[in-house]
Amino acid sequence: MRDGLRIYLWEKHKSGLEGTFATSGKVALLVHGGTWSGRPLFDLQIRDYSLMDFLAENSYDVWAIDLHGYGRSDKTDKDWTDSHSAAADIAAAVGYITRLRGVSKVNLLGCSAGTQRAGVFTMENPDKVAKLVLYAPWWKGNAELNEFRRKRMENGGKPLPQYRDVTEESIRSDFVRGDLAQHPQFEADVVDKLVKEVLQANPQAPNTFVENAHLPILDPARITVPTMIIHGERDYAAMEEDLLPFYSQLRTHDKEYVLLPDGGHALMLEKDHRRFQHEVLSFFDRP
Repeated sequence: MRDGLRIYLWEKHKSGLEGTFATSGKVALLVHGGTWSGRPLFDLQIRDYSLMDFLAENSYDVWAIDLHGYGRSDKTDKDWTDSHSAAADIAAAVGYITRLRGVSKVNLLGCSAGTQRAGVFTMENPDKVAKLVLYAPWWKGNAELNEFRRKRMENGGKPLPQYRDVTEESIRSDFVRGDLAQHPQFEADVVDKLVKEVLQANPQAPNTFVENAHLPILDPARITVPTMIIHGERDYAAMEEDLLPFYSQLRTHDKEYVLLPDGGHALMLEKDHRRFQHEVLSFFDRP
């Protein structure tokens, strides 16, 4: 619970390891983006695509959150699940997980808009974050992305509602936008499975992108924990021109910038997902 809102958490770990996490510190929380809720994104049950299964098999206690307004968590008309209210959800989740597992901090991964949410939480609570992974993030944005969001906010001249319908087209678009149309990186049955799971779990999503009219949200000078930025070469949202200046200004010298060839915005669910999984594990695992 957080301020009367029920916040859904989905957990996975290997049987018998419950008593080891306080010593190992192998606890991770995964934060979804602006459209898909946590479980379809991080635990898609097809072949070896589940990041949660991969981390659990490598002895992690791994959790995925549904932020308020998404999936199985409560909705509210008090806000549109902006990054700061979402960070409050993360704070409640981290508080619960650290008490349950006897740890003082967690490893934190944010995906897409989840990078803004996880980043804000880290800025406000550096003592609660062991390591931070920003997957497919942005800082000030790029011209193409900012124009796309501007048109969304204009909404054809109609008032913008708090929630928008999640459509099959919108889910599939992350796999074909920009260069990916000529260089597809996905397997068809994986995307078909994702569409089915997302539409079932999350038929609507908050119009959270309105806060991106006021970028940047993140201040690299306030991020002091070990941090990895990771994205694909063909990501329409995460681009080096935007992120390298952000990376250089992070207030930590314990940092990595990983650019994976050919990958798009949904890199974690593309053909090179195993490389992504191993990069995340390597970063979380290192002393």
